[in-house]
Amino acid sequence: MWRHVTANLSDLIFSVSEAMDMSDVSLADHQMRTGYVAAQMAAAGKIEYGQMERIAVASLLHDIGALSPEEKISAHIYEDLLPEPHCQRGAKLFREAHWLAPSAQIVEWHHTPMAEHERMGRSLADPDVLGAQIVYLADHLERAIRRDVFILHQTDALVRSVHALAGKEIHREVIDLFNGICCDEDFWLELVSKNLAMEMREHNLLRSIAMDYETAQSIAGVFKDMTDFRSRFTATHSAGVAVCARAIGRSLSFTGKDLQQIYLAGLMHDMGKLVVPNAILCKPGALTAGEYEVVRQHPYYTLRTLAKVRGFEQVAEWAGFHHERLNGSGYGNHLDSADLDLGAKVVAVADVATAIAEDRPYRTGRGKDTVLFELHGMAEKKMLEPTIVNLLADQYDAIMGESAAAQAADEARYRERYALIL
Repeated sequence: MWRHVTANLSDLIFSVSEAMDMSDVSLADHQMRTGYVAAQMAAAGKIEYGQMERIAVASLLHDIGALSPEEKISAHIYEDLLPEPHCQRGAKLFREAHWLAPSAQIVEWHHTPMAEHERMGRSLADPDVLGAQIVYLADHLERAIRRDVFILHQTDALVRSVHALAGKEIHREVIDLFNGICCDEDFWLELVSKNLAMEMREHNLLRSIAMDYETAQSIAGVFKDMTDFRSRFTATHSAGVAVCARAIGRSLSFTGKDLQQIYLAGLMHDMGKLVVPNAILCKPGALTAGEYEVVRQHPYYTLRTLAKVRGFEQVAEWAGFHHERLNGSGYGNHLDSADLDLGAKVVAVADVATAIAEDRPYRTGRGKDTVLFELHGMAEKKMLEPTIVNLLADQYDAIMGESAAAQAADEARYRERYALIL
């Protein structure tokens, strides 16, 4: 009987929430702090559990549609409170996965003023409006916090900044929810605690749901899109790597859980690029030594993010080791052949093959002869596993054809749903 992948959904949401804020010190813990404030307000309002869970998911990932570090920083200092592209894009991403979809409208409206809701005939009785207003306030509050000033020295100013939004931007009843929690020093100290992420993981509003493979695949797809849809040059990369790795794994007699895990590893192998600015990721020329060092951190963050998810231990290694090389010349842990299992070696080959075949800002995609020439060269240098490279060469048309078909489908979805608001 096949064993199947199961993983903890709450772990994955919290891990990605943390990863989204690693690109700049000005963003540190923004998603998590917003989630904390929103959760405290929802609890103070005695909102029913299902609605609190929807608010929690939305607040922890509310900036998911701000795809690049530059856009996240822009959203963080955002002053014009009309809806903007990252809200719309975030809602589209949420609707791609069953467990995220119920929170999509909250994400779409988290920068929408109450006056705009009322103009559209919506009231606070609508659970999505209430949830969005709570996240709106929590997000505003967190962005107003100065990281260079002791929190209790700025609470009066922060409360005033929230109260200034009463009426037009935020409904007075939502302001009242905030008033019910902001008089407690513990609220403020916990909000800026270095242990907030750990406390949120241990005491949170999300059920500890064991995802099955189909759920894990759909949510991994959302986080893959969050990483890859920053540019047309990367929009289909992880889809291609995932299918290529799975096809190679199938030919190596991977079955069941291992086949599922290698596909998930391919989908999420570049999640660590969340910390790499678009100015570097999409640069049309050669990277400087300093820029290359920035890129080199991404496998570390992939591994760090996925390793915290119960059930994804193997997925995390296979994804996080995709730039390691058999002779120890890779990065980020400088492992060698003895430290890498077969799955990690498969993902590495799939990543290189897919990357060479793709268009990049600085060159057009290469054909079969060039891809195989490069792969065999790396195998001869003891960088990639020769048996895997030879297998891919023997079945190149079938494997890379399957990969290309998956990339074409992803490109069509990207153009249809996201390109106009990127």
